[in-house]
Amino acid sequence: MLVALRVLNRMTTTNTRNYWLLFALAAASFAFTLSNVQYTGEEAVYPLMSYEMWYHGHILTPVMYGQDYWRPPLDNWLITVLSMLIGWSHMLVAARLIAALATVGSGLLVGWFAGRIWKEKGLVAFAALVYITLGDVLFYDGWLAYSDPLFAFFCLAAMLLGWLAVVERRVAFFAIAVLALSCAFLTKALTAYVFYGVTVFVVAYQTRGWRFLFSWPSWVIHLMALVVPILWYAMASAGGTMAHGMFDDIIDKLQGQGVLDYLHQFFVFPLQTLAQLLPVGGVVIYAVLRRYPRSRMKDPQLRTALWIAGVNYLPYWLSPQSGIRYLMPIYGIVALMLAAWIIDTEETRRLAVKWMAAAIILKYVFALWAFPLYTERFRPHIGTIARDILMQTRGAPLYVTNAAWVGISVTADIDLAIRPHPPLVMPPSNLTNGFVISYPGEVPQGYTVASRYHGVWLLCRGTICE
Repeated sequence: MLVALRVLNRMTTTNTRNYWLLFALAAASFAFTLSNVQYTGEEAVYPLMSYEMWYHGHILTPVMYGQDYWRPPLDNWLITVLSMLIGWSHMLVAARLIAALATVGSGLLVGWFAGRIWKEKGLVAFAALVYITLGDVLFYDGWLAYSDPLFAFFCLAAMLLGWLAVVERRVAFFAIAVLALSCAFLTKALTAYVFYGVTVFVVAYQTRGWRFLFSWPSWVIHLMALVVPILWYAMASAGGTMAHGMFDDIIDKLQGQGVLDYLHQFFVFPLQTLAQLLPVGGVVIYAVLRRYPRSRMKDPQLRTALWIAGVNYLPYWLSPQSGIRYLMPIYGIVALMLAAWIIDTEETRRLAVKWMAAAIILKYVFALWAFPLYTERFRPHIGTIARDILMQTRGAPLYVTNAAWVGISVTADIDLAIRPHPPLVMPPSNLTNGFVISYPGEVPQGYTVASRYHGVWLLCRGTICE
């Protein structure tokens, strides 16, 4: 560790080569989080669905426990292809690798855009480094097997290319932006259109680019973007379920149980956001308090980025059910702002690089030791629970109703363990004999508890319980 500290200390000098070396070290740290810990949170959702889709030959409609799922399947397709290449027993690795590659790609996008918009080579590597060392990106949501990193990559690509299209008056960029926008929708949610729409309207307002934005080539391209979800819902067998599910998800995020929920979100969410933007976000606050020179404060691109990030942030700030990872599509815009804010002042830039280097060191400690130790000591042992359930059931009919993170994770392990038998599904309403992986505390009439685990109960019904 001392050797690593000395090496990184030499690399904190502010030049482009060292920025790229630090970026590469940060990107490489994701390799150590691919398989060293079990499923974390609801990571198992997409790998489990991908396996079910592959097993049953579903292409357009994701399925979970044999039921249609309301998310589009682009992430599932990628997980399936990669899992077929490296083996289904490594499907968690496949899902995390896709997330990590999307995160690295987002960092490169941020750097490329910074160089394009400000015409400064040094800012390319620095902006990319700022993005990949944001706390939430480097330590948690940047590598977990959720769809958010891939969704963020496509959203960011659409936003940045739409921005450039308006600034440079290039229709081709609109076409690529709309392609990325469609991929974002097929990855996760309709909110991709909001992120993109806010961006192009803010840029058009700031640059007086209304005529170009509403030119007939732009109309044609953007109408094609709106056609994609309509065609998708029409083609997919569960298109109606997906449409209702995606709209309902947005509405649910806006609703709280009472005034206290909204007040809590209003005051706590900004603090949580700031914590996820460390360490560079903290350096910017330090620079503001010390009143360091801010030569780019009147930069029109910086003001545009501030408006894009602020308007897109507002709905999540005011929604009691929103989470930090839903902000990932605007992390790239924020990284641009942070990088542009501090790069012109030598003292601030050096301080930021030192803190980013320290964050990278901490990430390796986290990946190689802290997180595995925490998981081992404080998390339910998913593999142990799955093996114990299989030993108890011994090939008897087994079903699942638990859709919480432990239940999904255990089910994903069992699905792979019982191959080539079909994946677990929901129990039939007329089940008379079999086992069910259920929520703790749920014992329907006619069932008895066979075993209790942390996060799941194993229920049984019929003569098989004897």
